Amino acid sequence: MKNISLLAILFSLFLVASCTDKSVDPVDEPGPVGLEFDNVAIINDIVRQLNLKTIGDTEYDLMNGMDQQFNVTLLRYYISHIVLEGPNGEYFEDEVSVSATDSKGYYLIDESDATSQAVELENVPAGRYNKLSFTVGVDEDGVLEGAAGGALDPANKMFWNWNSGYIGVKFEGQSDVSIGGASGETVMTDNPKGMVYHIGGWKDIDGTPFVYNNRRLTLNFDTEAIVNSSEAPEVHLYFDVLKMFKGVNTIDFTGNNNVHKPSDGKAAAENLDAAFIYDHIHQ
Repeated sequence: MKNISLLAILFSLFLVASCTDKSVDPVDEPGPVGLEFDNVAIINDIVRQLNLKTIGDTEYDLMNGMDQQFNVTLLRYYISHIVLEGPNGEYFEDEVSVSATDSKGYYLIDESDATSQAVELENVPAGRYNKLSFTVGVDEDGVLEGAAGGALDPANKMFWNWNSGYIGVKFEGQSDVSIGGASGETVMTDNPKGMVYHIGGWKDIDGTPFVYNNRRLTLNFDTEAIVNSSEAPEVHLYFDVLKMFKGVNTIDFTGNNNVHKPSDGKAAAENLDAAFIYDHIHQ
């Protein structure tokens, strides 16, 4: 009888184990994906980390497309509407929502805050992903309710007004050829070498200063990011600040060096398409 009871117990344990084996395989469950935005200057194919200068610093370590020297005192930009895609139909769209007290899906990348440069996407469906899309700036759905909370909080000093919307990219610095007179957070009109490029604009209205300057970018990976509950790939991206001032349009620091409205920032905005670069994936 004891042998029979032991066999019954073992059989029961086998049934429990069998049921457990039928649970969802962890590799089929969603997982996280990290995006790292690294602000750099790529000079002769050598990647240099961006080095913010203090206000009034006359050390100019960078150069634009016209061989005009400059430095950087502030750099911030918005990333929004992130989408991941894969070769077998994989698709993930980051949730976007806006309220007076909070916002989701909008990320403010700030060179002075290293923690802001890491974006964590959660509950990405399991699969293989080889394409990333995102918007540089804040589109209509982030503007129509007026100033919001979270990353869109006006306290971040990236909001113009309801008509102009948000500043998509805020750059401030100094150049030895600047005519001065620029004003911003780190540069004032009494700085003889200051320059300010506040680039944004969420709508086009003919014959007005309102132009659409947000950029929708798609970057292809050279390998696949494998996503599941056991994997946490990190996609490493560069933002090359030099490309803001050369490319489709060459920006002259002796000219319009004090940009505070959408139409004045159009030339620099059109250069942003080439400024964001996929580098590699940590798997």
